[in-house]
Amino acid sequence: MNPLSFLAMGFGHARISKKRKLVALLIAGCADLLQGVLLPLVIEGGFSPVEWAVDIATAVALLLTVGFKARLALAFTTELIPGLDLFPTWVALVLTLPVEEAVPPARSPSGAIEPEVLPPEGREPKGP
Repeated sequence: MNPLSFLAMGFGHARISKKRKLVALLIAGCADLLQGVLLPLVIEGGFSPVEWAVDIATAVALLLTVGFKARLALAFTTELIPGLDLFPTWVALVLTLPVEEAVPPARSPSGAIEPEVLPPEGREPKGP
């Protein structure tokens, strides 16, 4: 097993449902709104302890909600750059996460995936 394979798994959240993305969007929106309200305290970017506290709390909450994503590390480092942290980075991060709908394929009792059989074009399927 590859020692870095846990990064690809996303810490158990390989798929992001619509509900998880909505929760993550609420977390990100609250964090960016809080940073806007506390602007005089966080304008220094990475030099502000308040900025560090908000960003670390947001990163941990998003990590627990959607799992590890490389974009999360990128957004965190972007938040620490003075001036660039005025952009709503956390919301932009969450909006770029794809939502994957899990549709399991049909399986036979033996466990093999059954192909879907369609009638030929122009013919109606015969009913019982």
